[in-house]
Amino acid sequence: MRAIKSGLLAGAAGVMMLGLAPAAVADATATASVLALIQSPTVCGRGGAETAALPTSEIVMVDGFGAETFKVDTANPEAQAWFDHGVRLRWAFEHSESVRAFRKARALDPTCGMCAWGEAWAIGPNINGGGNDADSIHAGLAAARDARRLARDATPMQRQMIDALIQRYSGRESTRGVRFARTMDRIARRNPDDVMVAAVTADAWMLKVDGEWFDKAGKATDPGVTRAMTLLEHALTVDADDPGSIHLYIHLTEWSDDPHKAIPYGEKLALLAPGASHLVHMPSHTFYRVGRYRDAMMSNVNAVALDKRYDGLAKPPGGLPGMRLHAHNVHFGMGGALMAGGAVEGLKLADWYMATWPTLTAAPGAAEDPSMLYRQIMAADAYALYGRFGDAAKVAGLAEPDAGRPLMRVGWRYARGEAAARRGDAAAVRAEAAAIGAILVQKPFKAPMLDEQNGFAALFQKVLEGRAAMIDGDWAAAKTAYAAAAAIQAQGPEGGDPPLIWYPTRRSLAAAMLAGGDAAGAKAKVEELLKDWPNDPYSYLILAQAEAALGNHDAANAAEARSHIEWIGGERPLALA
Repeated sequence: MRAIKSGLLAGAAGVMMLGLAPAAVADATATASVLALIQSPTVCGRGGAETAALPTSEIVMVDGFGAETFKVDTANPEAQAWFDHGVRLRWAFEHSESVRAFRKARALDPTCGMCAWGEAWAIGPNINGGGNDADSIHAGLAAARDARRLARDATPMQRQMIDALIQRYSGRESTRGVRFARTMDRIARRNPDDVMVAAVTADAWMLKVDGEWFDKAGKATDPGVTRAMTLLEHALTVDADDPGSIHLYIHLTEWSDDPHKAIPYGEKLALLAPGASHLVHMPSHTFYRVGRYRDAMMSNVNAVALDKRYDGLAKPPGGLPGMRLHAHNVHFGMGGALMAGGAVEGLKLADWYMATWPTLTAAPGAAEDPSMLYRQIMAADAYALYGRFGDAAKVAGLAEPDAGRPLMRVGWRYARGEAAARRGDAAAVRAEAAAIGAILVQKPFKAPMLDEQNGFAALFQKVLEGRAAMIDGDWAAAKTAYAAAAAIQAQGPEGGDPPLIWYPTRRSLAAAMLAGGDAAGAKAKVEELLKDWPNDPYSYLILAQAEAALGNHDAANAAEARSHIEWIGGERPLALA
């Protein structure tokens, strides 16, 4: 996941298959295939007690995480099955569950060296940012050394993989990552058609890079990025259906100069791992980047339903709120819904988000987890959905967040302002903008991301000022306000997965320019922003009106047609663009 600066399982012999009663976890808007999977859950292993944290002995093997296998040094079919499941979980970014699966494999065969390798690998660094703390490094090294001690029956290549992993956790800290990547790369060059080795190596090169993988022009910032791309593209010629390679390839191409390369792989990933919520979610990274906002939304509607299914079947420690990527799935779905006009799906996701983290509106605790800041940033999309699509009573009934949650209060004010704009009440919109301004005057935001939080609030204040001016017909004031919002948005990376600001504020600026009689300027502004927000349906509607005003009727008709491709909502007035 980009930094904010992001076949059903065949049970091996001896693994008991349990059919559990379907949990009531489906979202009504999930697709038919996901609903069918939820209604027919299959679990391998033993059913654990419904406790907040299960011991390794109680872990269950939920179906639908893929079919890849990697033969290791065990004659125990159950241990092999749990090793394979650990790999699948690791590529599905279920990191803690992956560790538990590998530990289960080790418990079933204490002599399996590669089972210990799997535990060490899953404990360690990942591109979502975990596994770098001292405890993880210590545990990873201990497991890797266990693997070396036990690996008498491992293949020569597997023993080399174990030695490479020991380098990840030992020696000079500043060189651990690159030493692991280089050692794995030598193994990959000697075994070019081994897809598992290629994926582990590509992952290592991706982790080795500090900062972004690509510059703003979509060019690789480090030779490791180029090498990872080469490894994955070759692996996909060997096995075009390997979920791990596809997952990494989507991440790697997302901010390259050609994200379209991942489309054919993204379109089938959910079919290859239909029970893995994060893999069902992953195509949305590509879909959003290429302007398929409806598909981005639905990928995450399905992913959220699968998160609920997994929670009902496997009872992972911490439940749904503790699933590290559950909030990301909900956030991404909300982002797609906002761009596509998906009111029904979006509002359900917004309700779910606010209900899952109810403490977001309450006074912060004394020792609050830093992740709560990101939860508040994500909540802005929920508030945007309420403001853009929620009924008046719903918006009026939204609880005012505690004063200790200034970022949430900004989102709440923004929702009320957008709702007022929909009913044409310029005075009410202006009042909400002023209330955000009053929050800013108090300077309530604290590190980390102090500048980002201030910019976040100032941007929404300016958007509401622009909305009020558009309602009043003061095109010059609207243009000034929206230009200020666009300038704030341009200070950081406008993209994201999904973007922190739910829409391109340049779109609003183009609408103000068009309303003020500058059709040529509006056209140029839309054409500029569509390079970053391809297929934005609202922007194409503005472009159609600008082309018509310029007398370009064929171009106007073409833009009008494009404006409907990704839009599933209702009317789109210029004042709300």
